[in-house]
Amino acid sequence: MTSAGSPQPLAAMDSAPAVIARIDEPVIVHRPDRQRTPLLVASPHSGRTYPPDLIAQAALPLNALRRSEDAYVDLLIDEAPLAGITTILAPFPRVFIDPNRSTRELDSALFSDLEQTRAGETPHVQAGLGVVPRISADGRPLYSARLSVAEGRRRIATYYRPYHGAIDVELKAACDVFGLGILIDVHSMPAAAAGGVDIVLGDRHGTSCNPLIMSRLETAFRDAGLSVRRNRPYAGGYTTAFYGKPAQNRHAIQIEINRGLYLDEESVTRSGTFPATRTILTNVLTGLANSDWSEIRI
Repeated sequence: MTSAGSPQPLAAMDSAPAVIARIDEPVIVHRPDRQRTPLLVASPHSGRTYPPDLIAQAALPLNALRRSEDAYVDLLIDEAPLAGITTILAPFPRVFIDPNRSTRELDSALFSDLEQTRAGETPHVQAGLGVVPRISADGRPLYSARLSVAEGRRRIATYYRPYHGAIDVELKAACDVFGLGILIDVHSMPAAAAGGVDIVLGDRHGTSCNPLIMSRLETAFRDAGLSVRRNRPYAGGYTTAFYGKPAQNRHAIQIEINRGLYLDEESVTRSGTFPATRTILTNVLTGLANSDWSEIRI
């Protein structure tokens, strides 16, 4: 678990508030007592431990920084290990470093001593949402001054790489035991962007996982009473693309959950429907964990 020396609660109304604290452990891995499934579940954007140096550098107050979180997704999936599923969580906030981006996506508009290369000129970088974001979820500048490239590379080395290292280790372990690994990357989407849909499943338009995985997830959520759409407006990000290699028995799929199902987006606190949504996620993941996935092994 993350060590959060002298945390300062910032939302007393919520029993799991954000804190300003040093992050001593850059990734949290919860393993089941017995690994019973090739499924792994990751949450890269629900971290709410804000390093003091980030707060000192930020141009926005903490409540504005928090709008970029996939807030409390880690708690929606926290019973997955009871079903035999390993969970991998990033405790650091997305505005600090975004593990769902390539390390090449450094933004020359943010870093004072970086010469932009063509490789870094991705749509994410151009939008200010590189591996170290320049803008917040609502489009405001995150920093009052530009950062050094050394600072960006420090964040990559200290936080980003351990998080991805944990995913790699757990996928290899699943492949060793079951002959395949299935990574489910869980996110949340603003209700305004969801278009009235509860769940968006992304498999990079059929390239990051076996079709059976998409089909089973879609059926499970529909059977739970939720509406589901495939790949629109979210088809999966860097994590889905990087780890989704079906020809190597590695599969990855992204889940986007409508925040209106569980969150008060204005205050970034859990709403009264959080317990029901958590139960749905737990039941869906438990059902998937109990499925036979051997038929998709090559």
